[in-house]
Amino acid sequence: MPRRPRLLAPAVASILLTGLLGVTGAGAHTTTATALDGNYAYTQAPTDGGAPDQGQTGVISMADGLVGDGDAGTTARWMGDGVRSYTSVSVVVDLLRDYPLDQITVVSNAPNVYFGVKSVEIRTRAEADSGYTTILEQPWYGTAHPLPVGSDLRQELSAPMDGRHARFVIVTLDRLHRWQHIPLTELAFSVAAGEPGQDPSPALTADELRAETAKPTAPIPRDGMVDTGAYLASAAAYDGTAADKGGGVVPFGHSAMFDRNPATYAGWRGSATAPKTVALVYDLFADHPLESIRIVSDAPNQYWAFDEITVTYRAEDDTAYAVATRTTRDRSSPEFELTVPMENTVARFVRIEMTRQNQWLHVPVNEVEIAVGDGSADPEPAPPLGIDGMRTELQSDTRLVDEYGQYLYQDWAGKVTSDRQLRDERDDEAARLAGVEHDPTRHDTYGGLKGLGDHGATGYFRLQKVDGRWWFVTPEGHLFFLKGVDATSPEEWGYGTLYRHPDGRPRDVFGSLPDPETYADAYTSNERGHAVSLLKANLMKKYGLDYGPGWRDMTTRRLRDWGFNAQSKWSPDRRLPFPRIEWVSAPADAVRVLWAIDPFDPEFDEKLDRHIDIERFATDPWVIGYFFDNERGWNRDVVAEILRRTDGLAAKTAFVDHLAQRFGRDLAAVNELLGTDAESFAELAGTPLNVAAVPADVVTTFITLASDAYYEAVDHAIARQDPNHLFLGSALVPTWRTSLEWNVGGLDHVDAISLDVYSDSAGYLEQYEAYDTPVLNLEYSFSCHDRGMRAINAATRCVGEGDAGIADRGHKFAAFAEAQAASSVFVGSGWFVYYDQSAAGRPGDGESFNFGLVNQQDQPYTAMTDIMRETNADLELAHLLGTACTRVVSGEPTGPLVVDDGITCLDGATVRGSVTVGQGAGLAVVDSTVTGSVSATGAATVVLLHSRLRGPVSINDSTGRVLISGNQIDGRLTCTGNDPPPDDGDRPNVVRGTSSGQCRW
Repeated sequence: MPRRPRLLAPAVASILLTGLLGVTGAGAHTTTATALDGNYAYTQAPTDGGAPDQGQTGVISMADGLVGDGDAGTTARWMGDGVRSYTSVSVVVDLLRDYPLDQITVVSNAPNVYFGVKSVEIRTRAEADSGYTTILEQPWYGTAHPLPVGSDLRQELSAPMDGRHARFVIVTLDRLHRWQHIPLTELAFSVAAGEPGQDPSPALTADELRAETAKPTAPIPRDGMVDTGAYLASAAAYDGTAADKGGGVVPFGHSAMFDRNPATYAGWRGSATAPKTVALVYDLFADHPLESIRIVSDAPNQYWAFDEITVTYRAEDDTAYAVATRTTRDRSSPEFELTVPMENTVARFVRIEMTRQNQWLHVPVNEVEIAVGDGSADPEPAPPLGIDGMRTELQSDTRLVDEYGQYLYQDWAGKVTSDRQLRDERDDEAARLAGVEHDPTRHDTYGGLKGLGDHGATGYFRLQKVDGRWWFVTPEGHLFFLKGVDATSPEEWGYGTLYRHPDGRPRDVFGSLPDPETYADAYTSNERGHAVSLLKANLMKKYGLDYGPGWRDMTTRRLRDWGFNAQSKWSPDRRLPFPRIEWVSAPADAVRVLWAIDPFDPEFDEKLDRHIDIERFATDPWVIGYFFDNERGWNRDVVAEILRRTDGLAAKTAFVDHLAQRFGRDLAAVNELLGTDAESFAELAGTPLNVAAVPADVVTTFITLASDAYYEAVDHAIARQDPNHLFLGSALVPTWRTSLEWNVGGLDHVDAISLDVYSDSAGYLEQYEAYDTPVLNLEYSFSCHDRGMRAINAATRCVGEGDAGIADRGHKFAAFAEAQAASSVFVGSGWFVYYDQSAAGRPGDGESFNFGLVNQQDQPYTAMTDIMRETNADLELAHLLGTACTRVVSGEPTGPLVVDDGITCLDGATVRGSVTVGQGAGLAVVDSTVTGSVSATGAATVVLLHSRLRGPVSINDSTGRVLISGNQIDGRLTCTGNDPPPDDGDRPNVVRGTSSGQCRW
């Protein structure tokens, strides 16, 4: 049985010690210590000093051992010889029961200058605690070897305990290197007022004592900080302490995030299957008034980062979380620090969610500091949550939006505060747009530009190459550059948000919800769940419960005012007077490989015929064409999965056939290539194969073969029901779930390549120009991280806040749209989407992107659409010229007009006077009138299209394209020295004067 502690009188128990915490020296100082029963063991046995400690690996009694005998003349020593691998030693003390301690003192007497202790750490643990608290950690007197001349060889330091209870104490001594000797003379413990622990557990063995050093350690709690609590992560960390990496509920003191060491971190590694968001919930064990939350995330290298961070919180009695902050980072610096002011807000639970757009990125969290404000913690909190409760906290709702769907945690100009405001805005906007109408003098019924000539009516949209550039041609025969908007209809499911969880519980994200009887049309229940469209409720409040007619009139005028001319993808409203693209979904029973379809399935044609239902569109001239499925092509990953399969997959048989043909059906050569021993190609089709053994060109040619089979089958299936309209491909994302081989492999069967490109660079078009096939970008957008919504990626994220950020969306649109239009193969695009997604997240995946031209309160982003109006007006000219106009002239300016640089475009203008183009400059005159002469000498380009030129025209020595087509020229026409020579695009001009030189067609 362990002996009870011997309490000595102060005079008897006095030991001569020197120095205080952090101070070393040999000056006289007397400390009163209490001789306590106890045991200790070393992690490394002393190599010198005498019995009983020298060489001892077992338990040593404090009363008998060198460091507990109260004798300053005895010292345990670890001699350095340059061989022993350890550079630190620990002594683990078991006081046999908890004691309230006043201080712990360590004495180290060095016999000579070759002894010393570089640093010291003291840790303590009460019996009931699972981990240790660091009481002291600091350099000591052995930071040089040998010690400097005159150094004090008698050293002592004390660590105040201030009445903290402890049963176990670990003292760790570090040496500078393997040649330095370590001396430990004495350990002394001063007991504070208070009662010792009762009913202690048995004394630990030597091995059990040594095992104590592996237990987690936390710093001593600080005033003004919440250092006691626990956290749970949505996934266990890959880096950090053992507790961080073990997952489960982790006490703050056991985590690298709370060790006060900025060099350590808990880290979540990225991978192909890693979730994009890492979520952490912290239980502070009681409500606290919080002053701030500080988060530090320092990336070890460029592969560590995240893009967005959201901090939410709730008090114990709250039913939902509230947002403290939601912000982005640009990754320009590897160091990230965020301090969130809390302004004395009461909270028990704090959540941190970090989202990486690239799931391969690793996410580090170095430090989390939660500072307490004014006031006290709740004295009677509920018990700490277990793992099930913490998991529930991770999934708990955050209140996000008000009754109009607006973000609760931000104010802005125009934020809706009443139904009356919506109606007033309706009336004001209707008055502004009253004069916006279809202009039949400039555009045909379908939006074709009459000024670019009559190319022959066929009754349906088609694609045609004109003067070396691809265009749509409307049913009435006019050129059409598609400037579309996706998902114009409020019926688009992605504009809604769930009001119930899948298990039927209400989602606690709303300030309030629309009345389900009055606004019944705003509610729906289907396979995506129970959803509400706050957008539709707002439209009913704005235009009336039967909102359709008023909404359509407003939307039509808006799109025309902003220069858009089509409904390009997803959820069109077929009663809007714009051409549209229809979607053909893939059959549900199509054979899938990962995300892709197996076009070699012998039943694929039959499945297509059963599923496709487009006969009703076959004679509709407003339909431009169709795209099939969405964003699913083939790449090497798909081929790898096919090769692994052994279940009779048709694509696997097709691959083996392809390989057999490639190697002249030489089975031995194929077996050697693949490392197999199949006795037939049929057997090989049932053998798992490794794509790494297959030459890269075999993989790419097989993808091309599959693409051709796929698009041929779909093209024929569409044509069997509708032979009149275009097949526009599959809206593929060039960098995701596809490959260039797939994207161009079916060119014999598609009328255009359709892509979805969320970027600020039109450089992607360069690789497609070689194929001389029309290209569409059916999804692109520019967005802000604002008003509770997110931006889709860094490349398209706006710069600036408020109206400045909104305008930046417009500027990014202008640069991107003009760059795309300049390509000879590009025929148009679709802005994704008409309305913002809900700030409460769309059903299914929770997307809440700021995509809209209009917000969910039906308020246009005018700082952006004003820029779009100007840009859209000139995109046909940019496409015609292969570059954007530097200056656009409309109206009735008075000449003379002199063009000295850049490209000036006259678009529907009447110039009263002459126009002169200088060397290196350019001119485009489209559907315009010039009352005086037009002359150009040494110009970069001159385009005169379907215009009335009342004076003479003289074009000489131009260095670029000269196109003079479909004009009426009242004076003479002279062209000399132009290289290349001018042409009329097979649309003759009417010249009332004489034609001479290169223009005598």
